Amino acid sequence: MKLLLTTISSECACTELALKYLYSVVADSPVDVQMKCYEKNDLYADIFESIAMGQHNIVYFHADKRNEHMVRRVAEMVKKAQPSIAIVFGGMQVSFETRSFMKANPFVDYVIRGEGESVLFNFLKSLLDYEFDFENIAGLAYRENDQVVVNPYDAPVEMESLPFPYERFEAGKGTVYYESIRGTSDRSVYSQHLPDARVRALSLGRVCTELRYFLAKETERVVFLDRFFNYNSERAYRIFEYIINNDNGITSFEFNINGDDLDEETLRLLTEAREGQIIFNMDIASTNAEVLAAIGRGENIYRLMYNATKLLQGGKVRTEFHLKAGLPLETEALFARSFNKTFGLAEGMPVHIDSIYAGKGTGLRAEAQAYGYVYAEEAPYEVIASGHMTAEELLKLRGFARTVEHYIGDGGFRRAFPRMLNDTGLKPYDLFSRLSAYINRNDLQGKTSKKEQLARILFAFAGDLYDDLADPVRLDILKDVIYADLSLLVSEEAMRKFDKKGWEIK
Repeated sequence: MKLLLTTISSECACTELALKYLYSVVADSPVDVQMKCYEKNDLYADIFESIAMGQHNIVYFHADKRNEHMVRRVAEMVKKAQPSIAIVFGGMQVSFETRSFMKANPFVDYVIRGEGESVLFNFLKSLLDYEFDFENIAGLAYRENDQVVVNPYDAPVEMESLPFPYERFEAGKGTVYYESIRGTSDRSVYSQHLPDARVRALSLGRVCTELRYFLAKETERVVFLDRFFNYNSERAYRIFEYIINNDNGITSFEFNINGDDLDEETLRLLTEAREGQIIFNMDIASTNAEVLAAIGRGENIYRLMYNATKLLQGGKVRTEFHLKAGLPLETEALFARSFNKTFGLAEGMPVHIDSIYAGKGTGLRAEAQAYGYVYAEEAPYEVIASGHMTAEELLKLRGFARTVEHYIGDGGFRRAFPRMLNDTGLKPYDLFSRLSAYINRNDLQGKTSKKEQLARILFAFAGDLYDDLADPVRLDILKDVIYADLSLLVSEEAMRKFDKKGWEIK
């Protein structure tokens, strides 16, 4: 029997790691197991040909919210070409509303729901033993007599029972993804999680042993996929302590954290880290109490703001702040207020604005009618309008978010914008809104991929904006500030080319 575990790369970092876990639990079985991740830019025909020529008996496709459409298209082609192949789907994207998914996609023979390691193992065992007792395999959905049968979810996997995925897949020098917990303490309406989402963690000893492997390999970045990593403050402290005390001068570690749960002891410890050694993604979502209550995040933003301020004062941890656009009860004015507060808090650190999705398995999708949400019917199910924001307002915010991402999503142009705010007296939301409108009005969206062009656009925009100030000296000073920011973002060679071409947008 020949099994292929496959997917198409997407922005969902968990997908490739999920395949590694699945491979690790079945690699020693009598089945010939192969694993292949295709690139999202690969042609459908090329992926189809590669799979179809492999003479597989079973092909497992891992689907996420970004690649579901692509893998469905390839899977259908494979099934039409070779009807005898068993097509299996898995991943969180198909773990909810499974019955309707299988009815809409008749080429899918089986779905592995939820955490798939034990489900896949039991499924293969049933085939190898010629038992075919699918009704007794928790977490499996299958077809029987032209009907779709969906079994209840399997029990959550205990993390200690899983092998270290990089035993079989050597970590490279670039970025690797890592899990130290399963489940989540996040119960916000946009969070996707299984009904039994209790947190299960690897022991401290095992985590430190596995992190030692990445340190020895001099991996550039280890990204923890845990949400939220610091659900247990003492455990998080011990892991931070190990990382700081065993620094190799190269490896950085990235975490999704809950700013509410940072304590004074951890904040003091983090001041001992090498600058850039630790990276935090902090989900602020909103700074409005009513919106926070509606999404299930509590109503007190002040502790998070205090902790974030203390963290930034420590000066060692790179912290990236995330807002959500279009939350329940949120108007454009409330979003603007949240952005202004977050920009002021970030002090030059990256700020990201994330769209929200009515994803399967989220409270937002379940209560879409109550929130007045209209959302796309295809994955990733992006929200089009809400009960408090029109489609036009949300489209405006998407353009706004792109502009923010271009200019400060990586922490770039960190001095130019405070200077402009000081010169003009505008609030951050108003400034970026005007810049976004300027880019759209002048059809400059196609010129925002390079930092050099962003600098030129920003200066041209400022020229119009500063006309009202009637103070050319301020504009000259801003030009120097933009130039200084740019010099920190691109190479010396790129700066020489910039000097040669000048400030004109071409």
